[in-house]
Amino acid sequence: MSIKKSMLALAVAAMATMAFASSAMATDGKFRDVSGTAEMGANRELHAVGWVSFVTSAPSSYQCHVTAIVKSTNASTGTLTKFDAPDTTKCTGTGVFNGCKLKAHEPTNLPWHVTVTDNGRIDITGNIVIHLKYSSCLAPEVTLTFEEIQLTPLATGERAVTGTSNKLGGTAVLNEPIAGFEVDGSKVDEVPGPVTPGTAHVKDIFGGEKTEEAILTGELELTEADRCTWEISAS
Repeated sequence: MSIKKSMLALAVAAMATMAFASSAMATDGKFRDVSGTAEMGANRELHAVGWVSFVTSAPSSYQCHVTAIVKSTNASTGTLTKFDAPDTTKCTGTGVFNGCKLKAHEPTNLPWHVTVTDNGRIDITGNIVIHLKYSSCLAPEVTLTFEEIQLTPLATGERAVTGTSNKLGGTAVLNEPIAGFEVDGSKVDEVPGPVTPGTAHVKDIFGGEKTEEAILTGELELTEADRCTWEISAS
């Protein structure tokens, strides 16, 4: 083997070793109890209630009271097994969804994968598709698609939040008790940059169809048994 080829092979091997080492050092965050010691075990369920709204680029929006359940695989990963709108009378819309009554709310491909990140955020990923059907509506069918839903932990506080029984505060940093979550259905790059929205495929009563950008927003509160009993650590 020539010296030039030997050097090239050595460089490739070194890069592969560095890439492996970098991958091996990457760590997820972990749910721990508020004492900061015991990690969350398998099959632990977290229940949350609150409101979630999608906003299209039209702009139009639709907001509902929702319930959600996350089931742990371990302290760093789990699945979202339920994302439901139990009381459709609490849903309200604006724009083309003004006055619309929700007939069906169908999240598909459940469960969705959940990962706790070492910066304290929770990422929900998978083929996230939600089918919505309305009556008395200019747009009777909508299909929402998101690459990722992000949850930012919230501390306890004084803000009254629609659909919750207690109050929420600002962002809960690492190792701070978690009372609830802020919902963001748009993927935000790790480095500062533009938000990548999801999409809303809208069918209107005239037979027309269009696909628009859509953002998912909302706030969820952990139910009483789980509220402020868990925190996220970097490792």
